[in-house]
Amino acid sequence: MMMRKILSSLVMGSLMVTSSYMAAGSNVEAAVITSIPNTNKVEKRFDTSFLSVPGYASLGVNDRSQYVGTPYYRTVSNGREFLQAILDASKGTVKVIEVTGDINLGWTELALDSTERSKYSFVSNYPKPSNGFTNPLLIASGVSKLNISNVDGLTIFSTSGQTIRHAEIKLQASANDIVIRNLKFDEMWQWDDSGQHKEVGWSFIKVNGANNVWIDHCKFTIAADGMIDMENGASNVTFSWNEFGLEADQNPDVTSSVYQSIHYMEQKYAAGTLNPSTSVYYKMRNEGATPNEIMAYAAYHSKVHLVGSGDKDYTNYVSPAGVEVKDGNQRLRLTMAYNRYTNVGQRLPMIRQGTGHVFNNFFDNSSHQSVLDSVYAISKYGGDKLARAVNARNGASIAADTNVYNAFNEPLIGAERQGDDTGNMSAPFNELFKDAINHSLIVNSKITNSSGSYIGSSWDNNGDNLFTKGFKWYDKSTIGNWAWSSHIVGVENMSKTNPPSTPFTFTYDYNEQLPYAYKTVPLNSVVPTVAQYAGISKKVRFSAADWLKTNYN
Repeated sequence: MMMRKILSSLVMGSLMVTSSYMAAGSNVEAAVITSIPNTNKVEKRFDTSFLSVPGYASLGVNDRSQYVGTPYYRTVSNGREFLQAILDASKGTVKVIEVTGDINLGWTELALDSTERSKYSFVSNYPKPSNGFTNPLLIASGVSKLNISNVDGLTIFSTSGQTIRHAEIKLQASANDIVIRNLKFDEMWQWDDSGQHKEVGWSFIKVNGANNVWIDHCKFTIAADGMIDMENGASNVTFSWNEFGLEADQNPDVTSSVYQSIHYMEQKYAAGTLNPSTSVYYKMRNEGATPNEIMAYAAYHSKVHLVGSGDKDYTNYVSPAGVEVKDGNQRLRLTMAYNRYTNVGQRLPMIRQGTGHVFNNFFDNSSHQSVLDSVYAISKYGGDKLARAVNARNGASIAADTNVYNAFNEPLIGAERQGDDTGNMSAPFNELFKDAINHSLIVNSKITNSSGSYIGSSWDNNGDNLFTKGFKWYDKSTIGNWAWSSHIVGVENMSKTNPPSTPFTFTYDYNEQLPYAYKTVPLNSVVPTVAQYAGISKKVRFSAADWLKTNYN
């Protein structure tokens, strides 16, 4: 009890601690619990030790500073050099790739000849959007998929925060111990005039079954689909000290994807070639929204971190070639620490059956909300209105500690029992997973939205508070009863191609400990600390050898 009071005083300073419910428009601070059960946490002021690899990736990524000055160290400054370095990494002859110039990897701009296409067979042309391109930058560059596979131990980084454009990087299941640091990822977005975000699946990075992955101090603008997604049993993955998203800006740089794509749409609007009944852009402009206002609205990313791409991925299966594919969602493990998210709408994260740990992040949707509140035509026709965060499904466990949520209407979304949240599940998996219990928890965090502000835990007031507005409780059995993972009984003997006929039953180990210790700064330090240190090298200046380290203690 004394330790709880000490922790509360460290976090809240001189704030009054109560367990009162947050009434609309009021400010109430509460701290019924201040830590996640079964964890080892230290709260302290920021120091360089916070830059060490945190979370699940700390269990499996390695320092590669010993490769400086050796043949295993490769510098690259253009697309072909990058492709050759990836090829050599798959042969084990490259362990470090330093990016010294911007890398443009679009299929059109690469312009590989037939010999090169065969040589670099791991890169391919991404299918075009179903309704065509609306971004002139991508019309000129094309878009590629780039697979990294058969690699055990590789760091890709820059000392100067260079940019990688026009490609989705997929870390395949045969990739292990992958580190990506101090890089900007850009130009994988265009205006979707249907408003559905289903025209194309472009993401910046997909961790497609790879294990032990650390993505750190990078900047991601906006993409057509996900920012970084995980699937096919990817495990021990950490996102730390990254910047995700863009400020809503009526005057973006003229070279940006937002400006270029909206300018393209404006030309079509002026020429009268948009369909008045289906074009979102036409409807917004026709009722008074200006192109610059639409630019501010467009600087929003809906789907951020999908973890587990399908409800069916509950067990490994054997391919027709006899190869066992390890794609079970039960192995998904993700840590999100010290990141800054701006104008993002959902999947922060969304996890199916796996485990997520989210701490010291700043989630800010305020400038996007301001556009919706101030421009009637955009609010009327713009479908991008979601402001959701933690979404545990199919028996997943996600715990969030000492985060700040600004202009988020639903910090928790979904249901305690999966059977109460099966609208997006196809048969028979809506029945198979209906009895799964989802463990969702936010502690020692702050939420501010149109209803007011609240500091505390999602378990406060028997689960009735601002954190749980979008969450459906079943019988509130998870309050005070935390499990770090779930297991489908008998999953080892099941087949994806022949699902069982009765709902899954699950086991939960309520004594399981988080397998690593972690550090947080106090709640009132989260925003300034993340603002100062998250992002590319303008925030943290390291030598090449420093960027290759994993520990700064």
